[in-house]
Amino acid sequence: MTPLLRTILEGLVTLLWPQRTTCITCDGPLPAPLPPLATVAETVPVCADCWAAMPFTLDMRLCINCSRPLRGGWGLCAECVITPSYGRVWALGLHRGVLRAAVHHVKFSGRQALGEALGRYLAQMVEDLPDVIVPIPLHPIRERERGYNQAECIARGLAAELGVPVAADDLVRVRATGQQALRDRHARWRNLARAFGVRTGREPAWAGRHALLVDDVLTTGATASAAADVLWATGARAVNLAVVAVSDKPIPAA
Repeated sequence: MTPLLRTILEGLVTLLWPQRTTCITCDGPLPAPLPPLATVAETVPVCADCWAAMPFTLDMRLCINCSRPLRGGWGLCAECVITPSYGRVWALGLHRGVLRAAVHHVKFSGRQALGEALGRYLAQMVEDLPDVIVPIPLHPIRERERGYNQAECIARGLAAELGVPVAADDLVRVRATGQQALRDRHARWRNLARAFGVRTGREPAWAGRHALLVDDVLTTGATASAAADVLWATGARAVNLAVVAVSDKPIPAA
């Protein structure tokens, strides 16, 4: 196990499940007390069966562009052959198990500090340093209900680690799109059409610069592509994407 992966796991455990005595995924009992810090596997509160299903991508066959798992073949997935609006995608892992729980806590349990911590870990995956980081915005009504934008929390941690600014106010969601989770792939893309815009009265921070979009989860890419279209149309020189997790549903290779 790499030092980076060990650091990520130990940080997530400390933030999410201090002194827990049951498995975080199946609620089964764990040895008490937990063994000393010999290996990460011994300190994460996950039973042996759930540990085997952890969403690490280090040994998986992934699309070289979007980092989602491939079903057969190598290289690009069938979706990235039809070029999305964004370029490279960097992610911590798959949206299941511990990582899924972490994202859920950030979005629905007010764990903004956890979002920032995830952003710091995510920074270790980014291979091309951006000029500016742009969190994907929520609609103002949704942000008022939640009290914050989870993508902005992640972006703050990412920016602190990379030493680049966050442009949290220039990209805006101009149309409420509702919940995407229950829509199929084509409905998601239709629903996101013209959902984003640029705040008027000033030049956007990404004009002539390399922008890194940030979100919590990449599923179909519809949200990120709709946002990237706006960045390209308003002068971005390059647009890549960083997310905490990618969908764990394999996509056919091209």
